[in-house]
Amino acid sequence: MAKNKILVVDDDEAIRKSLQDALVSEGFDVITANDGEQGLASALDQNPSLILTDLEMPVMDGMEMLKKLRASGDWGKNVPVIILTNFDTSEKIMQGIVEHEPSFYLLVQ
Repeated sequence: MAKNKILVVDDDEAIRKSLQDALVSEGFDVITANDGEQGLASALDQNPSLILTDLEMPVMDGMEMLKKLRASGDWGKNVPVIILTNFDTSEKIMQGIVEHEPSFYLLVQ
């Protein structure tokens, strides 16, 4: 049976590595990207079963990545995405969450 593939998108290397190590130890295949642009390219190329993404990143932020992912076709519209962030929810973030429908939004403090 093929392992589920998870994409972790975060510009913080320590967080990215920590999530990768935890997921690999649970038996998942993990792909990583350090900004939204790389994350979007990896997602469209690899079609992971799940995407974990930060919001605040250089080049392309997580909400813009999610917006482009959702507009990319059937797979991108339906892939589960979990947003992980340590920022409080602003009106702009909440609007993006409603509009682009991540599977979950987790505020980690």
